[in-house]
Amino acid sequence: MEKLLSIVIPVFNTDLYLKECLDSIINQTYSNIEIICVDDCSPDNSAEIIKEYAAKDNRIKYIRHTENKFQGGARNTGIQAANGKYITFVDSDDYLLDMDCYKNAVDNLEKYDADISIFSFTEEKKGQKFNYKLSSSVLGIKSLNSSNFTKVHCSPCNKIFKLDDIKNHKLSFPEKLKFEDEAFWYKYIAAVEPKAYVENKYYYAYRIRSGSTMDTRDKYIYHYLDVTLDIISYLKLTGKENYYGSALLNLLYSPAVSDEIYKLSEEDRKIVADKFYQCINFAGQNIKDINERVGARVYAYFIENKFIREKYIEEIKKLSKIKYKILKPNLFFYKLKREINRIILQIKNK
Repeated sequence: MEKLLSIVIPVFNTDLYLKECLDSIINQTYSNIEIICVDDCSPDNSAEIIKEYAAKDNRIKYIRHTENKFQGGARNTGIQAANGKYITFVDSDDYLLDMDCYKNAVDNLEKYDADISIFSFTEEKKGQKFNYKLSSSVLGIKSLNSSNFTKVHCSPCNKIFKLDDIKNHKLSFPEKLKFEDEAFWYKYIAAVEPKAYVENKYYYAYRIRSGSTMDTRDKYIYHYLDVTLDIISYLKLTGKENYYGSALLNLLYSPAVSDEIYKLSEEDRKIVADKFYQCINFAGQNIKDINERVGARVYAYFIENKFIREKYIEEIKKLSKIKYKILKPNLFFYKLKREINRIILQIKNK
């Protein structure tokens, strides 16, 4: 007998795509599903579409927020309402490419006694489709942990989880933040270290459109800092402070080199700098990490006043004398060296 699969769909301003999304789910060959649509105060006709579908299919549940909590908050609401043995997530502007997606993914979970089933996806942008190929190093049955979890895309939409793992470990998405996928994935890996079944089957269509998170990521680039702090808070709570070490700073690469930093007010720069300090002070674990720690710290320095910017340049000169040891997946530190000259030039021009 099929185990119940909960499918959580956060909904906000996607009425143009919602029918395609729902059709791809209700027509799945895996029929024992509950579809939890969480309306995150959507201003368009999404609510009417969901209610129309729910009137015809009693597997669809409609929940409406009284305040906008972003995608992470909507997913948390869905998790709390879920009753399934398994749970997965679908964004309301995306859709499933294969009617056997959930049947095959659940079969793999049970056949291999796995904690999580992972498949790949197609990115659709301006009518063109590109297959996202997962690393061959994690295909098949693999234990995922801090050394290899970045080989699997952090999105929860190409994965089927055990609901008990999420609830028992008190896992949640940060609310009112973008890049919530990274926070959840980092916390999930640290908590569960799952046995995974991974395959390069392109079952999911991820639509990159105007106004989507991926399309507007620069606008929210500093949410990465709060996402990192959310992960840190969870690691402290669960006694796993050292789980990722300095590799956690990979998340800070994008905000650190973003040109958006120069558009912030002095007050906002100080807030951003303080968050950088908190992240870096937590992640720098020992003297062996000194090159990474200094390298990341100087990025925080340059966003403050003239004295701090001069200090930043002074620290960079010291860095040039250090021979870097590049360890995958710490691409942050490789990119750091590449960006140093660009940042110096920008500072000098201010």
